[in-house]
Amino acid sequence: MRAGALLALGLLAWAGCCRTGGCSFTARAPEAESPAPAPPLSPPLVRALHFADLGEGSCQQAAVAAGMAASHRSLPFDLAFAVGDNLYECGPDVELAGAEGCAFAPGGATVAPGYEPPADDRFARLHEQPLAALGSLPVHLALGNHDVATWPGCTSGGDPAGEARRKACLEVAHRGDRWSMPARHYAVDLGRARFLVVDSNVVAADYGGFTLDDEVAFVAEAASEARCPRERACFLVGHRPPATAGSHADDWTAESQARADRLVAAGGGRIRAWLAGHDHDLQHVRTPAGLDVFVSGNAARDRPRERFERTVPAGARLLFGTVRWGHGIVEVGADGWRYRFEGHDGTALYCCAAVGAGRCEPAACGP
Repeated sequence: MRAGALLALGLLAWAGCCRTGGCSFTARAPEAESPAPAPPLSPPLVRALHFADLGEGSCQQAAVAAGMAASHRSLPFDLAFAVGDNLYECGPDVELAGAEGCAFAPGGATVAPGYEPPADDRFARLHEQPLAALGSLPVHLALGNHDVATWPGCTSGGDPAGEARRKACLEVAHRGDRWSMPARHYAVDLGRARFLVVDSNVVAADYGGFTLDDEVAFVAEAASEARCPRERACFLVGHRPPATAGSHADDWTAESQARADRLVAAGGGRIRAWLAGHDHDLQHVRTPAGLDVFVSGNAARDRPRERFERTVPAGARLLFGTVRWGHGIVEVGADGWRYRFEGHDGTALYCCAAVGAGRCEPAACGP
């Protein structure tokens, strides 16, 4: 079939997608079918928007971005997290003049002082412009696998490890409206909440000179007892989830699970939940060790045929999963925290609530 015919079919598919607003298959654990009301959450509250896999211009991206903006107008967020795959298909353009000069400072987390990245319209076109209606809301980003991709079609033909490192560098170096990524890993504190943003690409394998040991050391320090006491809710924020019932379950290996477990263990039992993307759906999964995992990766690319039939690792439980377009919301208060999945049309899809440092149990959604 000619390229023009393929493009026409693709446009028709997207047009149908825009008319229907996506598919709606949803799976729930028994306790999520008719949950009890959520316990009250004492103010002051920290409200964080959670989404991922936004970086592709599509009707879905436009619909989800509009839904997030409407939610923000209704009850404002304090901050937002865009958890990877920020620039589809292949991340920043490493062939722009000046891109070759991007380098990390010693330690490999921040960009060497003084570097000014070249103008790359992918940042505005694929991320900042779609989120313009969020106004001045701070948006904190994590690296996803597409952001540093060097598979066929995503490399200029140079050294893959060097290109992956340069792509990571260009994303960290970029500064713009609704784009804040001060380092490959960093902490964000607000009220009783602490968010530890990590480069979860190393959960699959070390790459570009970056290692899992780097992330483990960061989490161990950033989630120490002094920084994450019991009265503070600390969350890991990373693109790849440590448990899933989505199609990326096919990528699971015992080695990648062991690497994810090391990262969680570095938190010393003080991590309340992992906020992820990667799977293009919405999920609440609980690991065998009891960690709540929230996947909010349905911002621009969906998987309408997903049926959540396989959960990994063994012993993990799917509490909720849906292919509906939408985003996640984390709220942290003085006596606990809660999570809410909301559709792009404003519909409450699923909620859970945690008392103190407990698990987030399915709860009825309020208004």
